[in-house]
Amino acid sequence: MFGAVRRFGVSQALRASAPRSLSSGLAPQLLKWQAPSTWSPALARPFQTSFPALSAASAEAAEAPAASEQELITEFADLQKKGFVDASIVQNITSTARMGLTTMTDVQSQTLHQMLRGDDVLAQAKTGTGKTLAFLVPTMQNILSDPTLNTKQDHGRRGQASAADIRALIISPTRELAEQIAVEAMKVAAGTGLKVQTAVGGTQKKAGLQRIQRMGCHLLVGTPGRIKDIFSDPYSGVSAPRLNTLILDEADRLLDQGFAPEVQAIQELLPDPFKVDRQTVMFSATVPKEVMQMVKRTMKPDFKFVKTVRDDEVPTHFSVPQKTVFLRGYENALPSILELAKNYQARQQADPNLRPFKAIVYFNSTSEVNLAAEAFNNLKSEPGNSRSFSPLGRMKLLEIHARLSQGQRTNSASTFRKTPEAILFSSDVTARGMDFPDVTHVLQVGVPRDRETYIHRLGRTARANKTGEGWVFLHDGENDYYSERLGDLPLHEDSQSLPTAMADMSKGTENLSPATALTISQMKSAMEEVSPITRENTYRSQLGTLLQSFSSKRHAIRILNNLAIHGYGLPEPPAVSANIARNLGIAKIPELTIGQSQHRHVSFGQGSQSSDRVFGRRGSDRGSDRGDRGDRGFPRRSFDRDNQERGGRGRGRSSGSGERSTGFGERSSGFGGRPRF
Repeated sequence: MFGAVRRFGVSQALRASAPRSLSSGLAPQLLKWQAPSTWSPALARPFQTSFPALSAASAEAAEAPAASEQELITEFADLQKKGFVDASIVQNITSTARMGLTTMTDVQSQTLHQMLRGDDVLAQAKTGTGKTLAFLVPTMQNILSDPTLNTKQDHGRRGQASAADIRALIISPTRELAEQIAVEAMKVAAGTGLKVQTAVGGTQKKAGLQRIQRMGCHLLVGTPGRIKDIFSDPYSGVSAPRLNTLILDEADRLLDQGFAPEVQAIQELLPDPFKVDRQTVMFSATVPKEVMQMVKRTMKPDFKFVKTVRDDEVPTHFSVPQKTVFLRGYENALPSILELAKNYQARQQADPNLRPFKAIVYFNSTSEVNLAAEAFNNLKSEPGNSRSFSPLGRMKLLEIHARLSQGQRTNSASTFRKTPEAILFSSDVTARGMDFPDVTHVLQVGVPRDRETYIHRLGRTARANKTGEGWVFLHDGENDYYSERLGDLPLHEDSQSLPTAMADMSKGTENLSPATALTISQMKSAMEEVSPITRENTYRSQLGTLLQSFSSKRHAIRILNNLAIHGYGLPEPPAVSANIARNLGIAKIPELTIGQSQHRHVSFGQGSQSSDRVFGRRGSDRGSDRGDRGDRGFPRRSFDRDNQERGGRGRGRSSGSGERSTGFGERSSGFGGRPRF
């Protein structure tokens, strides 16, 4: 075999020495199959439409590591010693000056042989387990071993690449994840001459295309919509006539977000698999039926299934400490987060071994993300003194959501990744697949859209064998809604740690402890510096989804009005147009102000007629960024839409997020909650 390695390269030798077998591991749900009429053993890449029939014994064997037919390699250095991977790639991974990795993770070691020899692979692995490197290393090695690629070298660099030299295509559900993959790919490819490029939406679309055209590309990483645009444009000059690898990362999320049509369209724009041999690889945290349908349409019958999630393994969301804080009102949310951060900093000063505070704060709409980030950046230790410093010291305060330009989003993600102490205010664009090291806290304001959203957000902490904790802040009246979605998770109510959470912010700070009074004053003063228009628009953006988490629409409006006055510092609740009020079914609620907006502003503590007639607390916002979609829960024509990957398309009359439900009306199954009036 090693003679073959010397003559033809690792990939070709492995393919020659290890022919494909139908005994590869498959989950029991993959057992339905009918022989495709178009399949022929003579074809290098049969384009099948279904699964191979396997006996129960074969399926049972599937649960064993699929790489058992080969000796498992667990150390990166051994990849070079045994002649499997180019020395430059291994050096980039193991060098302390670069990536500094020595031991492979399970998903890396168990998928190596299959990918190196060109097998189609479906790999199931949790996020944070090294999936990116698992597919980058063998993919780059296969590109280096491609005899049709220009292999002439000049001082260690390969010959000039063109825009038609793409050999591998990686499709990711979000821009942030695509760019994260590209950054890792560039590290792995350093010194090999391989060209890595990105194709994502946003303001850098033209510049990205020009880079591909000018510098060429061997490995392209991008989002579905942008990749489809490039390959379908005959004037782009970008093509992949010799593409040998197609990778779908976060496959379950790609399909959950409705990208299946784009992925299918991209495949139709690629070379005919009957004529050009192509390896298809999918990495996914879960394997739902939608993923299996994509496997059925895309992969060969003898694809390999590698499962690195043990059935008896305790999921991350059961091992991370998680707390629920019930707020007196949603006006208490931001002061409570400030109090949590200050308390942790005080503990760290007393215990130098405690890791710095590094938190992601998730909201259910981009408007809330923007408002919170702006308010926190206005914080002063001495309220009203513009020359005083932030009570959080030099802590970085960042924001990321789909309304920012791509450059802004990339800068926020990169800064947060590198900074040891920071708060990132975020929508769900970072909730899956993003790897931020050393995150100590994940804080969620409002009940998440569903259980999966909560779990994926929580998964940004306690990564790489580090510890972390999760907190959820919500109104007491949302208890039933919260229990319905998250009731089976190990969340424990914390009613002691944050006195600010239950402070009555409508009565001033006279009867509060000095620490609580200071925290509230600091946040109120900071909020006064935020534009009244921003605060009014945030109020309106929260209307639609807020109505879903309370059984009474009138109750929800009272809660939101209280937030507008005592949390946002507005003199009265902002006006809502009559059309929107009718669409939401709230036009007859007396507490709702209907009419034109009045951008007036007063300081906190000033009374108003409206504040005398509102009470209760604010509910949560169901809207979120799904991939690169807009806020959910309010008619898109009424507000600015997010910068969307799929051109602003969404399912449902009032959805900007791609959600299947239209979701504004009254919940059919009402529930009461425990309001404290």
